[in-house]
Amino acid sequence: MPPTALPPLFFERTPGAASRPVARPYRRREPDQTVLHTVVRGHLETLLDEARRRNDSCIGYPHFIEHEFRRYLDCGILARGFARLRCPSCGFERLVAFSCKGRLCPSCWARRAGDTAAGLVDQVLPEAPYRQWVLTFPWEVRFLLGVDAAFLSEMLTAFLRTLFAWFRHRHRLTGGAGAEPGAVTFLQRFGGSLNLNPHFHSLLPDGVFLQDPDGQAKFLPLPPPTDKDIQHLTARLAKRLGAMARRRLAEAGMREWDPDQAPLHASAGEALRLPFRHGGQDAPRDKPLCARVDGFSLHAARTVAQDDRDGLERLCRYGLRAPFSQDRLFLDPDGRVRCRLLRPWPTPDGRIDLVLDPVAFLRRLAALVPAPYQNLVRYHGVFANRSRLRPRLPKPTPRHRHDAPCSLTAPDPAPKARTPAAEDRPGGEAKVPLPRHLSWARLLKRVLDVEALTCTRCATPMVIVAFLSDPAVLQRILDHLGLPAAPPPIAPSQRPPDDDDSLPFPDDQDTHRCCAARPASDARTTRAPP
Repeated sequence: MPPTALPPLFFERTPGAASRPVARPYRRREPDQTVLHTVVRGHLETLLDEARRRNDSCIGYPHFIEHEFRRYLDCGILARGFARLRCPSCGFERLVAFSCKGRLCPSCWARRAGDTAAGLVDQVLPEAPYRQWVLTFPWEVRFLLGVDAAFLSEMLTAFLRTLFAWFRHRHRLTGGAGAEPGAVTFLQRFGGSLNLNPHFHSLLPDGVFLQDPDGQAKFLPLPPPTDKDIQHLTARLAKRLGAMARRRLAEAGMREWDPDQAPLHASAGEALRLPFRHGGQDAPRDKPLCARVDGFSLHAARTVAQDDRDGLERLCRYGLRAPFSQDRLFLDPDGRVRCRLLRPWPTPDGRIDLVLDPVAFLRRLAALVPAPYQNLVRYHGVFANRSRLRPRLPKPTPRHRHDAPCSLTAPDPAPKARTPAAEDRPGGEAKVPLPRHLSWARLLKRVLDVEALTCTRCATPMVIVAFLSDPAVLQRILDHLGLPAAPPPIAPSQRPPDDDDSLPFPDDQDTHRCCAARPASDARTTRAPP
């Protein structure tokens, strides 16, 4: 019988196993070979020296900016420490470098975004249809939003109060009362061209929650908004938030700014401007469920169905994404940094990339780094920690919590004894809580479908041999393997010593002249450097 005459055969060990992608083997990343690492280690000292010389107090950038850059240079470098893994079957070994967990490193940012999105889908967001509400602000207030965290929080609170009032009003029109909406907001400080553009990505269910007689929260869907609703909401937001912005800008004009923050504010002002000519004001384009009033823009066309939990997780990762991608950075022969835009810029020339001097590129990155202890994920309504309905929400079904064969943690030497409280429960079984964070291996499996802790030779789960950070031991192992035993060197400052220190940052004066947030007086108080 010819092969074409054979009947089709189909077998799946588990439902959906045939359609799942084939897991890819783990490949260690080499951050020292990327454009970003090359630019940072080649021009970081120049950036810091330039900031110190341009500030009267000779302090330069705040400490957390320098700390983020320097910890990024150590991220993923084997000479700074690694975990040693070994396959118990064939003896194959693998080295996994330590990560910096900072807010500048794109890899650590993506790891945090994937972990937060997985936690939201598995533990916080119940099954319901969701809609993304994106609010952007006029250009004149973006500088103050970028440097004043309290003002940013006030604008977010006013935005969600207006949105929640609209949800409750629509529920009352149906004859109901006592409804509570909820929102998870992702704060983004950046635009598509590495510019400073603080805006909100709020994820709201397309409905409200009510407490039923049993004490549990019940979801009630509402009709989707129309273009007329979005236009009315945008007009209300422009009136309310515009009044708040004008009042805060008037206060900022009489405010005494901290002189030690001058280099960071100058970088933020420079990051507001596009590094190429805009070509005039763009004509507003007609988009569904999108409106623009007095510079405020509201977009609510992106939705996720109730049963599409994978799409909901992707949408959360989109709101939590890093300001830029390593794949879109290139280094020109003359040393300038070229950043490829996601889509052509809406101008007659159709610009597809932007070219920056290395130090100007680092100044933009410094302006986009969030301040310490500034939460980029905010919870409101029924999703807030203090909400009485938060523990009564329907629990989402956890997804893919045990995809990876093992985790990068040491095994428990002995099983824990059962507590009396667990034995007193119905059935005598203790309820094991879900881990708050995904392990490194499970996160790679879930997001990238990469088997990080599986031997590439015999497909056996690998075990941890040791965590190493002693420089002498690291050098001996790396020399034996023929790998670099020293981190890449950092270039010294390339700024000429006879440069005029009184010159401002490029376009600094023009940028701040457009922002009413600049101090009215240039008088600065000087103090001795630490």
